[in-house]
Amino acid sequence: MSEGRQRDIFAETLREVADIVRTSAEGLDREEVLGYFRDVELTEEQKEMVFEYLLNVQTGKEDTKAPVREDGEDTFADGNGAREKQVKNGDKDAWRDSKALELYLEDIANVHEYDEEERERLCAELLNGSGEAAAKLSESMLKEVALIAREYASEKVGLEDLIQEGNLGIFVRLGELCGMGEDCGYDVEEEMAEAADNAIRAYAAEATGESDAANTIAGKLNLVNEAKKFLRGQNNREPSVQELADYTGMSIDELDDIESFYKGGSV
Repeated sequence: MSEGRQRDIFAETLREVADIVRTSAEGLDREEVLGYFRDVELTEEQKEMVFEYLLNVQTGKEDTKAPVREDGEDTFADGNGAREKQVKNGDKDAWRDSKALELYLEDIANVHEYDEEERERLCAELLNGSGEAAAKLSESMLKEVALIAREYASEKVGLEDLIQEGNLGIFVRLGELCGMGEDCGYDVEEEMAEAADNAIRAYAAEATGESDAANTIAGKLNLVNEAKKFLRGQNNREPSVQELADYTGMSIDELDDIESFYKGGSV
């Protein structure tokens, strides 16, 4: 299975498990969580990232800790509070209002803001394999994700869903960067911002039915460029066409067509 397909399965699975966590009365223990990821190859660091993510995941702000079952197992239980009830009652339109964004930003106002030195340290720890650093970096982006999401919210796509997709996009990208080493050449903060924007734009385009042929080609171009960046960092050289094909799941002919279409562009 290509690395690109692995990434898609990981994102889809994490989204599914997060939804279960939000609605489950009992929560999931670690073995149950890992069972959902049986088709994805996860490092130990990535497993810890998943656990950290699910301990904190909620719609909007994750401000409650998951309870522990009587048997002592760690659980990832529902703790969404009034705002989740509001969504379940069908009031998603409220998320499109500027007032809703204001309330959300107030909710996350107490999230620790790391200074430049702290962020540099967390980025280095992430690249050296720290899942805990990934969780902190992801949390530090909550406000920025909300502001990006606001630009794409509409009658067809709610702010809540866009925020969730943006946060998920960051988490998936951090999972890819975790353990790559400080000499990989990636700027973690730039990668987080780009991942959030890409995830939000893609979700909005799909939800509003704007994913026409041109957008599809643009999306494939994005994927090819991401693959090039990732493989350059991993191998310290330009990737071959075959390596790009393996990573993206595209055929060599399809890659040639995309490059021809965007001749003179970034591919």
